Amino acid sequence: MKGNLDLCWEIYDEMKRAGVMPNGHTFNIMVDGLVKGGGEDRVDGFLEEIETEGFDPDVVTYNCLIDGYCRKGRLGDAMGLFRVMYRRGVEPDLVTYTVLIKGFCRDGRMGDAHKMFDRMVERGVEPDGFCFGVLIFGYCKKGMMIEARATLDDMVRRGLKIDEFTGNVIVEGYVKVGKLLPCLNMIAEIRKYGIVVSFEAYKWVVDALCLERRPNAARRLLEWIVQDGYKLNLEMYNLVIGSFCECDYIVEAFAVKQEMIESDIKPGLDTYKILIRCLCGSGKIVEGECLMMEMGDYNLVPDSDICASLVGSYVGKGDLSKAESVLRYFAREFQIYDSRSYNALLKRYCEEGKMTKSFELQNRMLKLGFVPNKEACKYLIHGLSRTRNLSPCVQA
Repeated sequence: MKGNLDLCWEIYDEMKRAGVMPNGHTFNIMVDGLVKGGGEDRVDGFLEEIETEGFDPDVVTYNCLIDGYCRKGRLGDAMGLFRVMYRRGVEPDLVTYTVLIKGFCRDGRMGDAHKMFDRMVERGVEPDGFCFGVLIFGYCKKGMMIEARATLDDMVRRGLKIDEFTGNVIVEGYVKVGKLLPCLNMIAEIRKYGIVVSFEAYKWVVDALCLERRPNAARRLLEWIVQDGYKLNLEMYNLVIGSFCECDYIVEAFAVKQEMIESDIKPGLDTYKILIRCLCGSGKIVEGECLMMEMGDYNLVPDSDICASLVGSYVGKGDLSKAESVLRYFAREFQIYDSRSYNALLKRYCEEGKMTKSFELQNRMLKLGFVPNKEACKYLIHGLSRTRNLSPCVQA
């Protein structure tokens, strides 16, 4: 950029030597180049040259300078030029005020930003949607959602349309501060004005609602997303299903799964993992096994997580024979040798002091292809140490 600025300056000097007189537009281009190219130290001298040539800097000139200073965080210099404008009879316009408001917002000085906004309105300069958006963005960045919402309401009262950027900003702001109910109310209101919330913003809210274990609200939001013309994806359905499962709302979780299928979205592996884990956690292990069998309808293959859910649940119920049969099934049908499941079963035998059955289990598992790891060996050693003084009849 520095090289381009030097070249620009050379062309400017050559133009003057050739007798081509610069005009106001030329000066504004040069001022803009000086500010963006890091030549602020030459600005004052160049302004004097402009005046010497008989040209008075206009509002465009000042806007370029103020914008450059604001971008570099030099708000003091920017405000100095703003005051000079008044002294020289140059009336600030919407761009001037918006640039300064943006500078204050970028610096986190929301009080000064709001004062500048009020000053603009008092001077008869009508704010546009972009100006409102800048102020709303500043409030949201600081987590000042009451002020952001009040500014949005003012924007609507003036008949200005809320654009996608502003809508996304305020939705994200509410989500970041955890104000989900006000966020939902706000979305409902702006939808009445015909403003379509972006899919990404909707996803933020669905994520947050599910994280806070509010699956019913998230499910209603899915309806709004569809009404706004978006197509839901598997990830969003899985989020809501998972949230219902975390709240032990199994019926509702399966209802969402059915809605997903009716929307021509096939359940994925994660969908089944979530639901099977939920069923097993609720003691409905047989239903979990039946659901696993359904996976073949969608050409899905169970994985080690599903194996761990089923085996772990049977172990928890004390049905060790059934737990082993599931372990065998996964090894033979899918070549899945899940160490977690094997260790959970072996640990239970060892804890009950049934070391003969523990070693018999190990032998059967070795024939299937299981290789005991350090944790399995630890359980066996611990079990032997506990039962060495027990009679064989107790171990059996």
